[in-house]
Amino acid sequence: MLADLGLNVARSIPVDQVIGLATGNLTLHGGVIRDTTGRIVSHLAMPASAGLLNAVPGFGVIGSIVNGIQLQALSSNVAAVKAATEQILNYSMAATALSGLGLVTSVTGFTFLASRLRRIDQKLNAIEKQTKAIKRFLQSSQRAKLQAAIEHLHLSQRATDEAMRRDLLLQSKQSFTTLAYHYRSQFDEIEDIVELNASEDCYMLACLGSVMATSDLGMGDAARDEMEKHRQEWRVLARRHCGKLLLQDDPVHLLDMRYVQSLPAANLIRLLDFVNGTQRGVQWIDELRKTLDKTTLVRSTFSGRDSSVVDYANKLLVKDEVLQGFSAHMGFLAEKKISISHFSSKVEKLRELEGAKFLLLSHA
Repeated sequence: MLADLGLNVARSIPVDQVIGLATGNLTLHGGVIRDTTGRIVSHLAMPASAGLLNAVPGFGVIGSIVNGIQLQALSSNVAAVKAATEQILNYSMAATALSGLGLVTSVTGFTFLASRLRRIDQKLNAIEKQTKAIKRFLQSSQRAKLQAAIEHLHLSQRATDEAMRRDLLLQSKQSFTTLAYHYRSQFDEIEDIVELNASEDCYMLACLGSVMATSDLGMGDAARDEMEKHRQEWRVLARRHCGKLLLQDDPVHLLDMRYVQSLPAANLIRLLDFVNGTQRGVQWIDELRKTLDKTTLVRSTFSGRDSSVVDYANKLLVKDEVLQGFSAHMGFLAEKKISISHFSSKVEKLRELEGAKFLLLSHA
């Protein structure tokens, strides 16, 4: 069913890809496995309704995915390969859950967008009484327009008349694009952590809705370019907020033992590279140690970052990783001249036919 797209279907992750993830020669982005050049090696296909994990592993887990198992033993140790595969699947599901998104093979159409909007509403309703701003956010005309845009996309997928389908997609596309600009402006200006979370979630929801509509209109190249544009614009704002809220021009305080669990060294290094647009890796630790003195230690004792700020920074860091997978996926679809909805439908039908927990779609 997917051979015409140059994809081989398997029920397991090949040993060479497990080892590639363990050594860093391959990386995982929202269920998309890529090599060092950015080329997609494989897609992980899991049901859109798969349960999401409550515990999100640290960002260093992929770097040590085999969890102490000797890499040389993987080729002959079936149990070791199975354990490593489970870790990869768990990490992928947990990371996409934390990001507020999902695996690229199941991200499409009404069901995905509606479920994400419900999750946003549920989170905001739980804290609505704490701030008038959240109540206004839930009752805003933009919130109603976002719901309407999602409904138009839903109707377009059910329409049997091609002209009607196209008209509904165009209406949906126009609404999503307008809302993306609106929420991006909010994301740029707001400083309150709760409002930031809400506006950023809606911003990306509108961006993805617009990209889906463009793809389903048969404009694959435009959808690819639009996704990358949204990703880059989101990244600029996300980096600025991470730097302003968490680092505050004084990242050395994050070496404090209070952050060992919520922001372990691997996360901190990746966060510093993300905010500064660098790839310095562990060199950041030496840079921080140079500014570490008694005055810094005393100052950090009386100042700290709220757990919600650390959690939000972790979310943005993971979302950046996942959005890279989205962008690469849209490039793949454009190359194959297939819409996002059509691809997702073919993958899910095949997974159901195979009766598998997950499928790995490797590029031939």
